Amino acid sequence: MKKLRIAQVVSLQESIPPKGKNGLEYMVYYLTEELVRRGHEVTLFASKDSKTSAKLVDVLPYSAAKKRLFGWNTTNYSLAGMSKAAEMADEFDVIHTHIGSVAFYFVELIKTPIVETVHSPTYKSSGKARLSKKLIDKYTQDRLRRYKKAHHVFVSKSQKDNASIKNNSVVIHNGIDLEKFKFRKTSRDYFLYLGYITPDKGAHIAVQAAKRAKVKLKLAGSYEGCEEYFKKKIKPYLKKGEIEYVGIVNPIKRNQLLGGAKAILVPIQWEEPFGLIMTEAMACGTPVIGFNRAAVPEIVKDKKTGFVVEDAKEMVRAIKKIDEISRIECREHAEKYFTVEKMTDGYEKVYEKAIKSFSK
Repeated sequence: MKKLRIAQVVSLQESIPPKGKNGLEYMVYYLTEELVRRGHEVTLFASKDSKTSAKLVDVLPYSAAKKRLFGWNTTNYSLAGMSKAAEMADEFDVIHTHIGSVAFYFVELIKTPIVETVHSPTYKSSGKARLSKKLIDKYTQDRLRRYKKAHHVFVSKSQKDNASIKNNSVVIHNGIDLEKFKFRKTSRDYFLYLGYITPDKGAHIAVQAAKRAKVKLKLAGSYEGCEEYFKKKIKPYLKKGEIEYVGIVNPIKRNQLLGGAKAILVPIQWEEPFGLIMTEAMACGTPVIGFNRAAVPEIVKDKKTGFVVEDAKEMVRAIKKIDEISRIECREHAEKYFTVEKMTDGYEKVYEKAIKSFSK
């Protein structure tokens, strides 16, 4: 395809790639690197502590996760990157944002199409919400008009299905760089929970399921902001050689843990838009046991690359059947559906569509 001039705009909450966590910043990192590899001229608007092959416009000296500035809130950080990209809009064929609805207010102010990836959860509107929308409709028309002029990418079908507005939208699953995840034919004798240790992620359910199934479990990730939850729901169950907390892990240690696990446990309690850790686990050959919620059934092929379960009891039963799952099939599933190449193919098509529709 034609080589494009592409701006990637992030919220500055984390560096690209992020340090000590997973999520959307890794997706932006993978996408940016692949776009550069394909010959596109990519400019990344991010914090100065980011690492990229693209041209870096360092909007701030460091990410908010490292040190917050001037008492700014999340909107301030998003506006900082988007405002800078808007100032340079004539230098780009398309601006791709990852900052939420703040970007919509720029669509009629610049002469460059905007593509937005929706990384936040979406929820079906209640009857009350629909009534409220009707009551204030005349005050929302301007925002809706701007929304419709942007092009939107949802990262899962479940996320799009829950969205109240779906204009100019497609679903593109997040992809990963498979070369960064080593396939392991065999596992070690433990299960794994990897991610933020919070009630929404269901860390306590993973602990309880492992205890009931009488298997070893390693927990990795931050519990910052959930210290009381960790103290009450996790810490009492910790015991060396059985259920262990191994802390926050870097990418190398993360991949070692993923590859060595018999399965990862994903008992989510919220409408998580995607769940990159599941694709990373399967890339290592590691099955996923996840609750039947949000994007889990889109990512995990039930009884083939893991088990999609309804509750903690079913999770316990799945743990005991994990040897039925082929690790080779897990890797093949990741290779077929969740690669950075497949993801980038999708975004190139969206960019072309946005540019073509904008020029009409």
